[in-house]
Amino acid sequence: MPIQPSSVIVAVLLVYWSVVALGALDVEFLDWDFDLNLETDANVFDIGLVPLRFLNLGSIPVMIWVSLYALAAWFLSMAISLYWAPDQTHGVVIAEAFGLAMLVTKFVTNPLKPIFETTDTNRPESLIGQTCTITSMTVTASGGEASYATGQAPLILTVRCLDGELERGHTAEITEYSKDDNAYFVCATNEENK
Repeated sequence: MPIQPSSVIVAVLLVYWSVVALGALDVEFLDWDFDLNLETDANVFDIGLVPLRFLNLGSIPVMIWVSLYALAAWFLSMAISLYWAPDQTHGVVIAEAFGLAMLVTKFVTNPLKPIFETTDTNRPESLIGQTCTITSMTVTASGGEASYATGQAPLILTVRCLDGELERGHTAEITEYSKDDNAYFVCATNEENK
């Protein structure tokens, strides 16, 4: 029967999700990160992972994508072998079902992309121009610490001040970020200069 390969995959996934539901495994146990760094000088199409991005594999957790793919392949295997082309050989039905299942999964997962989209709200570049509060005794050109208030727990930042010295409790403006040192450069705010 042409539905056997997809039935086996669905059965394995049923066991997996049952174990996850019982709490024995984490949902991300078999999840791989297909994060594509597209900020390179090379041609994007040279990396070979563009088809994965097209299929939403970088946007949807892998196990959810595989589960939807297996269900689509199972359904299509059944529909092709029973209704659309019952006289085709099993190999052709399996190839058609698994090929079409990729497209079906792509369109089914499109509405799910915003749900799984993660945003890094506190990227270093997003803090430039914001204010922070000095928490170390002093901040000099050699270093110090400051806290940046977020909607949750404050971020503790390594900071440096090139124009003088700032003391604990002063408010400072973040002017620059050094990726090499993982430190922010700060200066006194206008209120502190008065």
